[in-house]
Order: sequence, then structure tokens, then C-alpha cells
Amino acid sequence: MQAAILDTGPIVGLLSDVDEHHAASVAAIAASGRKGRKLFTIWEVVGEAYTLFRMRIAPARSADAALVVLRWARESGIELFQSDESDHQRAAAILQRYSQLRLSYVDALLLGLAERHRIEEVITVDMRHFGAVNLAHRMTVTRV
Repeated sequence: MQAAILDTGPIVGLLSDVDEHHAASVAAIAASGRKGRKLFTIWEVVGEAYTLFRMRIAPARSADAALVVLRWARESGIELFQSDESDHQRAAAILQRYSQLRLSYVDALLLGLAERHRIEEVITVDMRHFGAVNLAHRMTVTRV
């Protein structure tokens, strides 16, 4: 299966036209689609994107801007992988092996799921960390 998995930053960039990564996120996601890749992410990434909208983009206003993320996850056609215990164990192993990197737990979980599903591309704003992790298969890291 040809597939790309989205990290938090590109989702925020896609959904916020004031985000510094908006144009690059839209372009990277469109380019991946032109290559025939289906888009995936995980609920934990959706949760991070919601939190960024709620706490940083519109903290003093209503939750409407943040709720856009949840609607997008349900209605956009993106597929959401469900993590299981083995994915959490793999995330812990990635964090231990790459403890010198500033990977978040959600980053490690995303990478573990990308590895399990043999995803071809991860789209992120953080090339430094994602590009440094060696998985069981080669994966393109697209930085927006």
C-alpha cells in the first residue's frame, strides 16, 4: 500500500491559514496525493493538534477553532491507525534507543506505527528528529 502518515505540525499547517507552515503543508500533502499515497495519522497526533489549536492558536476564544481538528479527523477521509500495546512498547524502545534526540512520546508512537504498517512517507515539520531514527524499512521524511 502506498501511504503517507501525518505528524502534528502539518495538520496544524493544513487547517490554519495563519500558520507559518500552511502553504508548505498544503503543498506536501497534495504532492503525496499525486504520488498515489493514501493519508494516515493516529488519534494521538489529532489530540496534539487539537491541543495546539486550543492552547496556542485561539486560547482566549471559544474552542471552535480547535474543534475544527476533530471534525477534520472524522470527515476528511484520512485514515486513523489505532495503536495497540505492541505499538506502545515499540515507542518506548525508540525513545530509549534515541534518548539523545528530543522525540516526544507521540513522535515515537507515530514512527512505531509507520514502521509496523510499512508507511512510505512521514510528513512533518521536524526533519531533524524523524530523519535520525532508523526503522526496519526506509521511509521518506518530508519536511514542511
